[in-house]
Amino acid sequence: MLTTVPFKSVPGLDAPVTDVMHRGVVALPASATLADAAAAMRDNKVHAVLITGSDASPLGWVTSRGILHNHALDWTTDASAIAAITQPAASVAPRATLFDAMTVFVATGASHILVAASAAEPPIGVIAESDLVAFMAA
Repeated sequence: MLTTVPFKSVPGLDAPVTDVMHRGVVALPASATLADAAAAMRDNKVHAVLITGSDASPLGWVTSRGILHNHALDWTTDASAIAAITQPAASVAPRATLFDAMTVFVATGASHILVAASAAEPPIGVIAESDLVAFMAA
């Protein structure tokens, strides 16, 4: 059974996302394979990689779950990372609060959110829902 607690019940959610986000984003081009995505996750110790279009625009996240769903494919030839995108490339502005980020996590179902000044600007970082949970537990 799930119990919903009002977001405002946790102190500190008015802090900016830049206080919790990780600088930089692990990203791969749409031409990457599942093997590339899995290696990037392993090498960077992350649970998701951003897939970008030819213009570097964010297309979505390949998560560890997306990798697992494609376990039966030949990762080097048959499976493009773009086919394993499981989450949208949601974003918030650097001035957004942790409360704003929580709202985006809940609304989109994404486990990672880009932090970018605008859709036309490259992201400066990423916040994972696990980062927000760790902040709330502190």
